[in-house]
Amino acid sequence: MDLLDDATKVEKRLVAKATMARVPITASFELTPCCNLQCDMCFISMKHAEMKAHGGLKDLDFWLRIAAELKEMGTLFILLTGGEPLLYPHFKELYRSLREMGFILTLNTNGTCIDEEIVQLFQENRPRRVNVTLYGASRETYETLCHRADGFDRCMNGLTLLTKSGIDTKLNVSIVKENLHDFEEILAIGDRFGIPSVVNGYMFPCSRSIRKQIGVIESRLEAEDGGRIDALAMRHTKGAGFYDTIPVMLEELEQVVPDDRPFRLTCRAGSSSAWITWQGVMTPCVMMEYPAVSLEQLSVRQAWNEIGRMCGLLLPHDDCKGCKLRSLCQVCYASAMLEKQHYGTVDYLCRFTKSELNTLKILTDEKK
Repeated sequence: MDLLDDATKVEKRLVAKATMARVPITASFELTPCCNLQCDMCFISMKHAEMKAHGGLKDLDFWLRIAAELKEMGTLFILLTGGEPLLYPHFKELYRSLREMGFILTLNTNGTCIDEEIVQLFQENRPRRVNVTLYGASRETYETLCHRADGFDRCMNGLTLLTKSGIDTKLNVSIVKENLHDFEEILAIGDRFGIPSVVNGYMFPCSRSIRKQIGVIESRLEAEDGGRIDALAMRHTKGAGFYDTIPVMLEELEQVVPDDRPFRLTCRAGSSSAWITWQGVMTPCVMMEYPAVSLEQLSVRQAWNEIGRMCGLLLPHDDCKGCKLRSLCQVCYASAMLEKQHYGTVDYLCRFTKSELNTLKILTDEKK
């Protein structure tokens, strides 16, 4: 989920300093909740009429004002996301302006709106990276999951344009029940394009409350399937090095002393990273609807300071006390909060992690 999940050594040092100083070095602009796909598990997607009924999109001046204030505060990296951000009416103007302001930009997109004009924009003003979400390996899967069969062909065309133009591109892959059968072929597509695939078998059990909690829970994998998928994805990502590094990791896990401390907000959310929703509300991260501060009345700096104060008041989770598998687990403050909100327990995460661990052991034993 982190904008800088593949940060260079220099970027990591910058982020560490920013976190210590509580500078929002990364920010995410959620430009629109609208999308040309209608994926079953989407936590944000709205039809145009729904979006208008809830206040409509923020204009270009709003985002430029926010960006100018963030620049003064030390923000360097901005993620443009949605919904589908390329559907934001002023995307090109915003993108050029942010690059002219000196920001390093990353884009999350479903790939279907990538055309020659967008690629030319990216060639003239290079992004740090374009993250393309791939939802399946066939028109049939896109029809079932995204309710638009031509989404697959359009995504493939977008990937072709990006990679042929030398734009740094990565696949984001969320495996759910409807595309589980495509898992191996999805990885193969990334390999054919020569780009990395970041696979996640875990889905946060949430939708925005504005959408009345529609979607995700029905689509996400059974915990055991999710853990298995994450282990298999790890093997694919690490390649031959998997059999050198994973046995060491498993041995280190055996030696871990159980952590008896309660689980607090320890990631960069609210300390060096901010999320700004399409409605102009600042939150610590995409999966946390609280704390939340509107940017309509407050400056970005005032909102950032208030977010920090409110984050400091968040109650810790005791559910993970004594667990030896925290370093492997997908648990974070937001996932624990949402699991408990929907299920009253973090049991799904526990089963997911145990399945991942067991699969890793099986995979490494097969090599012996």
